[in-house]
Amino acid sequence: MNREKRLKKSVRYVLALGLALVLFMPGSAWCEVLKVVQPHQSLYPDPDFASTPVASVPVGAEVNVDTQAGDWYKVKYQGKVGWINLQAFQQPQAQPKFNLGNLLFGKPVKETSSDEVALAGKGFTPEVENAYRAKHPELHFAQVDRIETFTVPPARLRAFIKEGDLKP
Repeated sequence: MNREKRLKKSVRYVLALGLALVLFMPGSAWCEVLKVVQPHQSLYPDPDFASTPVASVPVGAEVNVDTQAGDWYKVKYQGKVGWINLQAFQQPQAQPKFNLGNLLFGKPVKETSSDEVALAGKGFTPEVENAYRAKHPELHFAQVDRIETFTVPPARLRAFIKEGDLKP
């Protein structure tokens, strides 16, 4: 009877050890799969936006994560191995179901966008822009709005960084 108890206890230890090995095993035998949720993502040979992209990764693509280094994941996608930034997987922030400002003070709270926060950090808020427009009606802000839509291809950005000997 005592021998039977020891055998059952040994079997439990072996099963627990086996489960622990499977759960914590490094390498490709146990890898996380993440889904790309942001458009215009690329796979890079190094964890650096200034490196030349290996492939583009569309929204909805699932990648197998090998390792993580800071804000970068080393992944496998369609037979290619490379790095992709964590921003590719971040969901937009969900809006709260209640307004804390209304609950506490009874007044609506004006929410700001990330663009407004960035501009405010530079001292250029929508209010400042509106005041500037009012003082200078002769200026054509349609051109400014158009310029804000321009994008720079990654290859040209890399060339600019290299030519200027800039640190990305």
